[in-house]
Amino acid sequence: MKKLFAVLAALAMVTTAAHAQAAVAGTLETRLNSFRGNLSADDVELEMGGSIGTAWLQFSGTNADGTLGALWRFRQNDMVRGPGGGVTGPVWHRAFVWWRPIEQMRIMLGIDSDGQFDTSSIAGWGFHQGDNDFMFNHQWDFWRRVFPGNWDSFGLAFSFINLVDGLNLNLVLPTGSRTWPREGPARVTETRNLDELIAGFRLHGTFAIPGAGTLQLTYNAPGGIMNDTPGQVDRTTWEDATTFGQVGLSFLLTALDFGNLLFGGAVVIPDSDGDLDAHAGLGLDMPALVPGLMGLRFRAGMRIPTADGVDPLLTANLMPVVSLGPGSLMFDIGVTARFADEFDAEADLGWSVKPVYRLPLASGAFSIGLHVWSGTNMGGNQTDLTGNNDIHINIPMLLRFSF
Repeated sequence: MKKLFAVLAALAMVTTAAHAQAAVAGTLETRLNSFRGNLSADDVELEMGGSIGTAWLQFSGTNADGTLGALWRFRQNDMVRGPGGGVTGPVWHRAFVWWRPIEQMRIMLGIDSDGQFDTSSIAGWGFHQGDNDFMFNHQWDFWRRVFPGNWDSFGLAFSFINLVDGLNLNLVLPTGSRTWPREGPARVTETRNLDELIAGFRLHGTFAIPGAGTLQLTYNAPGGIMNDTPGQVDRTTWEDATTFGQVGLSFLLTALDFGNLLFGGAVVIPDSDGDLDAHAGLGLDMPALVPGLMGLRFRAGMRIPTADGVDPLLTANLMPVVSLGPGSLMFDIGVTARFADEFDAEADLGWSVKPVYRLPLASGAFSIGLHVWSGTNMGGNQTDLTGNNDIHINIPMLLRFSF
């Protein structure tokens, strides 16, 4: 009898698996910095070194009727983060389960550090032609202050879909730690009292306008501004909050014949003793500026001075993409200017020029580039300048396989 029950249980598991949809995916990317060094040094010494650009394994699936699903991604740099990263032990990069009890409602529980409800579709990481393109560096926090929307900590999200034609609303209750990195076991399971939970909610909405584009609105309560400056109080309540939260508004214009345009900004609204924290920006994507030959992307952002001691900052990237036979040549040209008090004052200037050739391969890609930059860190186009005009060089090469 026990054997019979065991056989029936095994058959039930096989039957359930047969009706569910599951997928396994992964990527391994190796990187070599062929020649890297400071060309302005008195004694120029070029160095060579390699690294694992990224490596991840992902499991995902849905049940037979598509109402319940899950995703789990594990990366090589999540296995152990030492004291320098603030976390020791496994780190959960993406791990969540979602449930759609009715067509108009979706519930998600877990953590997704790649960001849910992102509003920076053109100006964010995807500006560099992909969500995980490590040939280029990207200033996460700056662009998330321009176009807020994502949330990174563990939490519960309620999505109300098509409440009226084109209107979606997402309510997020983050529970885990707001400090970085947020995905370690202790920070994922961190608890909050009711006052802290209420002061940390996030509300994000989109309204699709037929023939025009999508309006996006985000409100982050004071404890939900996770991309704030370092040193922000992590466990904020409304009583001890120094701001009234962050409001972001943007519009993704898709009615243009030549491409898409994103523009908008965000402000952190202070209490009576503080000053506004304001950012604005835009992104432009013209995938077929010259059909079959050339596309163009552009993004620009600014930190708007609203208080004494806050330096105005302008930053921009221009990325032409030229088709060359089986591959493509991309030029990421970046510039950042940090002014002293006023926009007409003398500015600290940083720049970067990074041509990269990418050759798609079956199940992978090969890339090689040349990075030259001055006055910024290697990412170029960053919010913090190094304060010198040394010219640096790097010749990176990537080899990637995905399945």
